[in-house]
Formats: sequence, structure tokens, C-alpha cells
Amino acid sequence: MAGKLRAILRLLRVKQYYKNILIFVGAFFGRMLLDFSLWFILIFGFILACCASSINYVVNDLVDIEKDKAHPEKSKKRPLASGDLSKSFAYLLLIALISFIAISIIFIIPYPTNLNFGLMLLVITIIGQSYNFFLKEYAFIDIISLSVIYVIRAIAGCFLIQVYISPWLILAIFLVALFLVICKRTADLELIGEENASKHKKVYDQYSKKLLEDFHLLVSSSLFITYSLYIILGAFDVGALETWSYYQYLSVFTIPLALYLIMRYMYLLKTKPEIARSPVRIFLDKGMITMGIIIVVILFISFYWETMLGLFGLT
Repeated sequence: MAGKLRAILRLLRVKQYYKNILIFVGAFFGRMLLDFSLWFILIFGFILACCASSINYVVNDLVDIEKDKAHPEKSKKRPLASGDLSKSFAYLLLIALISFIAISIIFIIPYPTNLNFGLMLLVITIIGQSYNFFLKEYAFIDIISLSVIYVIRAIAGCFLIQVYISPWLILAIFLVALFLVICKRTADLELIGEENASKHKKVYDQYSKKLLEDFHLLVSSSLFITYSLYIILGAFDVGALETWSYYQYLSVFTIPLALYLIMRYMYLLKTKPEIARSPVRIFLDKGMITMGIIIVVILFISFYWETMLGLFGLT
């Protein structure tokens, strides 16, 4: 029983649910995270987004079951390819996930928020299934389409709490996702080998380590510049820079720290490619975790200092 439960969790890719934390990004940067009345809908939205992600993962495993059997890692880890779960059980699980999402959107998420949020979940599913069935066969389109799903998650969170959707948010998340996807492609080539990669995915015959390294330079540079410009120009009203308080200036100090994160991840890609193949393992790297926490704390103080003073009656 315990073994089957673990297989179900692997099929649902519960370890990948951290990606749906993007649901909270709009609330954080929109300075609404301390509005506790929004927490229920954000947490419930996170759960629904996880279910939508699982739908894509289950369908992906059903479509790629034969290819996964030929993969050195996936043949053992994917429950359908390994035979731990049957295809019929996977179809029943899909029906349950779809039913839960539909009922929740109709009866729990308030109108008209449910329409916009439901549409975003539908878009996530459509792009995910488009990737499963044909987009993954086209080089460059495959990594771009996967990256767009991350953006849609963040936009869905903004719709949940009806907060302004900043172009900075869209661009930054897209670049972060693109950076991670390119790293994963590079790590796959490292594992499988360029000469055998196309046997696993036909699209790999158009990728090479050299080409992906060039992509790394392009995307990582764009990501750093975008984050820097957002912190300086996007986070606050440019015309009111002279009115900034000292705690608002704190956010500027996260720029070199963000550069460290990019450099550290690229270093890990070279020395520990298994992390890039499964980014959740990044939570085991002390350097990444420590710097990530420091950045979040600094941004939280920068964004919410006045709000916190108000909550404690100190303003």
C-alpha cells in the first residue's frame, strides 16, 4: 500500500509543486501579502494550480511511456514506465483531478475571479498538452512554451487577488523559467550524450552543448539586467526617488546577491548536472538556499516595512 502511494505521488509529481509558488509572486511584489483576508484564496488557488500541473504530468507520462522505458533514469523513476501503476489507473486519476478543479472553480472560487483564474488553468493545461503532443518536437519552441507556463502561473495568482499585472513580473519570470529549462536541456545532454539524445527526444538532434551554452549567456545576462532594472525602476515610482526611505533602498542591495544566485546555479550545472535535471534538488544546496533567504528577507523588509509598522500601531 505504501509503495503504491509513493508511486501515485511520483505520477502526480508532487515534488514539482514548488513551481506553483508563483501563484504568490503577484501578492508579494504587489505588497498585498500581509492582507490576511487573501490567504485562503491564494492557498486554494495554489492547490488547484498543483492539480492542473499534475494533469499535464500524468498525460505526459501516458504519452511518453515507451520513450521513458528507454531512458536510463525515467525507466526506473516513472511509475507508468516502471510498471508500478497501470495506464487505466492513470486515466481514473485524470478524471478525478479534472472533476476536482471544475467543482472548485464553480462553487468555491468567487465570481468573477473564478472565470479569469479558471481560464489561466485552462491555458496552462492547453499549453502543457500542446507540448506533450507536438510542441516538444520543435526546437526552441519547446523551451519557450515550457517557460510560458511559468508566466501563466504568476498571472493566475494576480487574477486571484485582482492585483496589477506588471510587465516586469512577466518578463522576469519568463527569463527565470527559460534559464532553468535551458539548464535542464544541457544536463540531459550531459547524461544521455549528444549522440544518443535524439533517441530519447527527436528534438535533441537540433541542440548541442555549445548552442545551449550560448543560450545560457544570452538568457542569464537578460535576466540579471531585467531584475536590476525592475528593482531600480519598476519597484517604485521613478518620479519619487527622492522620497525613498532608507528601507526602500535596501532592495537595491539584492542586485549583486541575485547575480550570485545566477553564477552559483551555472556553477552547479557544471559540477552537479543532476541538480539541473531536477531543480527541486537546489533546496539541498546551502549556498543557493542561504542567499535566496537573504534576498527574500531584504525584499520583504523593503516592501512591507511601513505595512508592518501599521499592523503594530507604530506609524
